[in-house]
Amino acid sequence: MNLNAFGQATEESIGKLEELLGFLLPEDYKKFLVEYNGGTSKVRYSKFFVEELNQEIPLDVLCGIGVTRTFDLIKCYEEFEEDMLPCSLVIGDDPGSGLIVLITDTERHGVYYWDHSLSFPQSCEEENTYKVAHSFKDFLDELIHPR
Repeated sequence: MNLNAFGQATEESIGKLEELLGFLLPEDYKKFLVEYNGGTSKVRYSKFFVEELNQEIPLDVLCGIGVTRTFDLIKCYEEFEEDMLPCSLVIGDDPGSGLIVLITDTERHGVYYWDHSLSFPQSCEEENTYKVAHSFKDFLDELIHPR
């Protein structure tokens, strides 16, 4: 994987995160946390495509458990909890102010891009979250890496 990993999360720390969240994380995402615990692109910047915006978005960081405050999943959850849909978690960001969100509910599960600051003309307060991938594994598989 083209990622500078933050280390490895333990099953125990993942269980504590799920307890705090009140929902279970998908197995592919838990496997990623155990193996990498988040990280940054080895070469700036890997990108993901947001079809509804017709835009490639650079990936800055994927958050982990117990890492620096800025990149910590628990801190991100606490910061954005009131603004989030149920069963969702901010798992990363772009270099601007967009956020990568994992949603686990049955109707909207997948990885989404949240244009939190309404940077794109297509975005408004009611419509600013765009599906990127059906699963976290698909999100990682579809990342576009610089050459």
